[in-house]
Amino acid sequence: MRRLLVLWSCSLLLAGFLAGCDTYVEDIDPPIDTIPDERLNDPAQIPFLVQGVHARFADTYGGLALLSGGLSDEFFFDQNVPNATFPTYMQIDQGDILLDNNSVDGVLNDLGELRFLADNLVERIDNNMPDAPADLATLGRFIGYFYGGVARYFWATYFGLNPEQGGGVIDAGPFIPSDQMYDLALEKLNAALQNLPQELQIGGTTFSQDQLRRVVNSVIARVYLFKGDYAAAAQAALNGMQPGDPPFLALFSIEAPNDFYFGAGRGRTQFVADWRFPQYLEADPKEVARIPLRTILGNDGVTVYYGQDKYPEQGSPIPFMTWQENHLMLAELGALRGQNIGGADPLALINEVRTSHGLDPYPDGTTVTEDLILEERDKELFAQGIRLPDQRRFDRWHLPAGTWKYLPITQNERNANPNL
Repeated sequence: MRRLLVLWSCSLLLAGFLAGCDTYVEDIDPPIDTIPDERLNDPAQIPFLVQGVHARFADTYGGLALLSGGLSDEFFFDQNVPNATFPTYMQIDQGDILLDNNSVDGVLNDLGELRFLADNLVERIDNNMPDAPADLATLGRFIGYFYGGVARYFWATYFGLNPEQGGGVIDAGPFIPSDQMYDLALEKLNAALQNLPQELQIGGTTFSQDQLRRVVNSVIARVYLFKGDYAAAAQAALNGMQPGDPPFLALFSIEAPNDFYFGAGRGRTQFVADWRFPQYLEADPKEVARIPLRTILGNDGVTVYYGQDKYPEQGSPIPFMTWQENHLMLAELGALRGQNIGGADPLALINEVRTSHGLDPYPDGTTVTEDLILEERDKELFAQGIRLPDQRRFDRWHLPAGTWKYLPITQNERNANPNL
């Protein structure tokens, strides 16, 4: 089978195939530049459609990783930081988020588009492309199912109807609580496993079919872990990513930049890293491999803040899934959740992650506690959108009672959706 090439250019035309479709979800404005819908039913357009889904995934994930980091205790907002001026970011940092917060509104719209684009890709292939070459049809179905599952995972993990109740909506339908939304994500991700292309190139990285299978299983393991189904999480993680597997990345460019660059980076610093991160570096300077920081002098000329430098450029990629995260999931499941992880030693798994970054391993006999797992996840998954769900599931919330633990489904969506 010929090589499947996925282009990752983030053109403004990527969402163009929405023209002619029914109202699809959420309060999302129609695109300005469009391609007639019927022309996109040509199988030759599948790579273009795939390109659009990839681009919307990256945009959505970047926004969610940034804002969820601000809501969690990973980043904070302080107007003493030069150029930190957005009141919407202050609301997020304080967990006192108004329903008309336009920063949240923007990423909610991106997520609605991602969910639609992914689902529509599968529907278009199944309903309008009976003569599509098998390799292109498989590619399109894989991308549609995979990102359709990821979109539902995003809804369940990051959004909520009220401060304590996570979940989302699909096609302006009724509210779907997180637990049910995770189940819908798993249905899509399992369908992706049934539609694996022989090979997939993402940017400069080529994934074999076996590597893709492991990526999907690692994402499934994360969903089960956040859902609290630890036996299923362990089974999926045992089939997940292995050392040597390339990371699955969200890719960006100058035209479609990484949100951290202008929200918590060199382009503009709104959020800065929590004080514990420079303390990690003080305790072990080698941790710079996982927690690169830069200093920022406050407006007062005295206070020194620390900005993330994990993503120094507009086009810096964000890891979405890595073998290191899969190892940490297995370590947690074996040490804290009483699961069979194939005879692996949780400490050895953690040490393999550490040594992959040139860090010293923990000594033999070190007890793998909840605090140790959380600290390793805190460092390894820095600025990847994972701290917020970790705080909730480990009951480590840092803000007063009654504050938002999710990004709210915004007023625009509530006004447009008669079921909310």
